[in-house]
Amino acid sequence: MGKITIKDVAALAGVSVGTVSMTLNGSSKVSEKTKKNVMEIVNKLGYRRDPYARSLSLSSSRSIGLLAPGFRNSFFGEIAEALQVAAEKRNNSLMFGITNDSTKQEAKLVDQFLDRGVDGLIIIPAEDSSPDLSHIRNLLNMNFPLVFLSSYYSSLPMQTVMSDLASGAYELTKSFIGAGLKNIILISGEPSLIPFKERIEGFRKAFEDSGVEYNPDHVIISDGMSFEGGYAAIEKVYDEIKPDGILAINDVMAMGVISRLHSKGIRIPEDVSVAGYDDIATSSIQETPLTTVAQPISEMCSRAVEMLFDLIEGREIEKTLVKLPVSVKYRKSSIAKE
Repeated sequence: MGKITIKDVAALAGVSVGTVSMTLNGSSKVSEKTKKNVMEIVNKLGYRRDPYARSLSLSSSRSIGLLAPGFRNSFFGEIAEALQVAAEKRNNSLMFGITNDSTKQEAKLVDQFLDRGVDGLIIIPAEDSSPDLSHIRNLLNMNFPLVFLSSYYSSLPMQTVMSDLASGAYELTKSFIGAGLKNIILISGEPSLIPFKERIEGFRKAFEDSGVEYNPDHVIISDGMSFEGGYAAIEKVYDEIKPDGILAINDVMAMGVISRLHSKGIRIPEDVSVAGYDDIATSSIQETPLTTVAQPISEMCSRAVEMLFDLIEGREIEKTLVKLPVSVKYRKSSIAKE
């Protein structure tokens, strides 16, 4: 027989991987009967953790896990850096996993991280339009320490730290309307997903509060939240709609929008005002510095780590949604001003 894994123990004991992990970590959340059963299987199989996991003699691995969509969008890289700083302040390490916006991949990584003995997980939800969330429900059922960051799954309200996405979209749109722009579009992702749903709602409400007719057809759904996605969206709709204002769902997409507009000989902001969202590090140093909405990444990550360690250390907290304020950064890509 090959190397014994935590999945082998779980299968023979008839429990989840998470229950085995919690048993080995000395958690009080597992019944004595279950602990006894699991430890009998552990001893029978001769199971031992790998070097990356916590020792069986310790109650904590002093490590937490982060599951993120990927790092092509540097917004998520900046989140990872801020989380690492926050974790190191608590003398903990941070492990990364990339979901590629797939809940199937997210589930695989959850099992891997539990196998490695992490004390808790911070998950940036996958932008998956047909999510299978059984792995998240399993974590919740066994009270495993878990916090969502930046977004959440609408069917699973729980501990979440994010920014006020609707407020940022609202302020940005209202400033475009106030600057006299008449034909504004929003390039978004799937409207049923929280990160896009909230921005679309802020976009819509800005028109309503400004007394301007809202056209739902001006919400353009892109196939990808990337540079290429922004570029392709303009290729698809610009000649038909002829917008004078374009809001992209993130800065990377906005950069793709600007690239395509430049290639068409369209001036920014003289012909079209463009804005993004996130205020990533490179947004202010583009050839045309980008108007955008700054998310408070450092505070979001500090609050998420604080919430996670409340759970790890056994403190009772309510299922809560924390939304932090955002701010609009006006730069040369738009005629809108504060």
